[in-house]
Amino acid sequence: MFDDAKIITDLESADANVRFAAWRSAGDATPGAIPRIAKLAASSNPGVAKAAREALTTLAHAVGKDPGNPKRAGVVKGLLDIAAGGGDLGVRAHAIRLLSGIAGEDSVPSIARLFSVAELREEAVFAIERIPGAASDKALIAAFGGVPDDFKPRILAALGHRKTAGAANLVAEACKSPDTGIALAAVKAFGRIGKATNPLPTPLNASTLTPFQASEQFDAALRYAEAQAAAGNGAEAVRVYKHLLGLAPEHLQCAAVIGLAKAGGAEAASAILPMLKSGNSRVRITAQNAWKSMAGQV
Repeated sequence: MFDDAKIITDLESADANVRFAAWRSAGDATPGAIPRIAKLAASSNPGVAKAAREALTTLAHAVGKDPGNPKRAGVVKGLLDIAAGGGDLGVRAHAIRLLSGIAGEDSVPSIARLFSVAELREEAVFAIERIPGAASDKALIAAFGGVPDDFKPRILAALGHRKTAGAANLVAEACKSPDTGIALAAVKAFGRIGKATNPLPTPLNASTLTPFQASEQFDAALRYAEAQAAAGNGAEAVRVYKHLLGLAPEHLQCAAVIGLAKAGGAEAASAILPMLKSGNSRVRITAQNAWKSMAGQV
């Protein structure tokens, strides 16, 4: 039987080799050792602190390999207790990061409460973003209105990465924000989610954006069009692709041409036709190849 007391003693040893061996064997520790390891993780001795944090990581990874591991629930609870406690912020952040890989939906409410701690918000949203299930989507949607404006873009990014269809209307509304950071994050999230809303968000005024931001908005429109095409809404996809042809940089024009060719149909063909004589050689060649591919579909 593994000796929890020994690992604690070894983790605070003056011998670096002993500390290393202790953290490497920590996967066999019981959840009951977590509070004591956490205290060592906040040690003023850098060697001890590192060994203890690595021990927590080893233990989390050990139970993460097998969802049925009987220790998993206890390890999750131990890490949640660290995260919710009033201890060292670095250790709390480390615990949340570990939870991102092993926590389930039942842990989401506890992690979401940490949005109220400025220093832990990023770790909390990272963890929730990675936890599968509707609880994470609901927590992110519920948190959006209550977090400070400077953190709203991060919530929007998480919703976009998760492609949370239930957040489409919230994200579309956020596209109207007078704060460019929030509005652009919303535009990018809307593109990733790829769900049509009524009304659709209005594109941001290009004159208020940097060239890079404008490119990001074009990219978001392309993602949205691809999602619409995949969902069977070819007409909406073609509408967006046609819009991009008149505004976007050459590489996105090429992507729009390819998208139109995949969508097929008379309207897509009529949009590609003028591009066969484009003054940009890359766009022209892409259009020529797309035209040939469409001809082969007939």
